[in-house]
Amino acid sequence: MIFTLIGFMGCGKSSIGKHIAGKLGCDFADSDILVEKGEGMTVTEIFSRYGETGFREIEYRYIDRTVRSYGGRADWKRDGDGKAKSLIFALGGGAVTYKATATLIKERTFPIYIKCSPEELIANLKEDGTAGRPMLAGYDLETRVRQLLSEREAAYGNCARLIVSPSGLEEAIVKGLSPIR
Repeated sequence: MIFTLIGFMGCGKSSIGKHIAGKLGCDFADSDILVEKGEGMTVTEIFSRYGETGFREIEYRYIDRTVRSYGGRADWKRDGDGKAKSLIFALGGGAVTYKATATLIKERTFPIYIKCSPEELIANLKEDGTAGRPMLAGYDLETRVRQLLSEREAAYGNCARLIVSPSGLEEAIVKGLSPIR
């Protein structure tokens, strides 16, 4: 089974997702890391060279390739012992704004929206820093977070099969895994 983690930057998709994957013995992937490794450029460099639309097209290819490598929900990837292998897949904060990506993850994965208040996101982003986040570059952080979140909220909600707070993510994934354990 593929659990895709969607939500705004700073909601914990990568950090919480990686922690839970390790704890549960699932594979973990982060779309931004896959794109950077595959393209040999940072997300910021890709945005600078190709713009947001170009980045979303590139991002889609890596998300599609990863989802296909796991076969989607019905045909789970198997480990060396033939046991079903699950993937926790953290997507970039704007991935679901690209129609092809949204359709793919809705049809082939179990999307979980990690929902945080604007105040939580702003605090997390202040703590983590905004380097490597081109959608925030050159803007007032609080204003930009509120603007982008309001633009993306519907896309997150439309894609999600489940909406959780960061603290509820592990329980949601454990419940989702229980039939294959």
